[in-house]
Amino acid sequence: MRLAIFGATGRSGRILIEHALQLGHQVTALARTPERIPPHERLHVVAGDVRDRAPVSRTIQGADAVVSALGRRRRGPAICTEGMRTILSAMAADGPRRLVALSNYGVAETRRRSPYVAVSWLLERPVLRDKERMEALIRASDTDWTLIRPPILTNGPRTDRYRTGAELRLTFTSKVSRADLAAFVLSELRAGEHLRQGVAITT
Repeated sequence: MRLAIFGATGRSGRILIEHALQLGHQVTALARTPERIPPHERLHVVAGDVRDRAPVSRTIQGADAVVSALGRRRRGPAICTEGMRTILSAMAADGPRRLVALSNYGVAETRRRSPYVAVSWLLERPVLRDKERMEALIRASDTDWTLIRPPILTNGPRTDRYRTGAELRLTFTSKVSRADLAAFVLSELRAGEHLRQGVAITT
């Protein structure tokens, strides 16, 4: 599969690229700092900002699917919303229909599910608001999307012992490794079991 990956230099994005290459996929990744991504024969890195249409269009050209691992810092710009707006515009004109985006548990229909969500909004309001607006753009698009909503992410190993589900309720003890998250993203791209759904994941 030919994958276009955004958010490639983040912690989740780097592991996602690593796993995709291990599985034999061809990867094109967008990065403002390409030198931060180790070279690989099946990896092509496009230099640029996800908010700029030209490099985004080059990244998705010829791709079978798009994966967004964009993430916002507390005091940074609304990169998920702004970047996804550009990605969706490019996909509508030049790209594939399949889209998998990493979001956060506690947005949209999961917003009022538990005390865990209430505390998350108290501590991470700018981050969650950005993800919620990103989700709204994706839901309104004409793409075959899947939104993946993880809890706290760890740097632990891949275990393949994770649970997923649209109705899965996460709590203060919920967590998943970035390696397991990457495995689920790539599995969902192959199987397409959660088309037009938001799905939570936890170990």
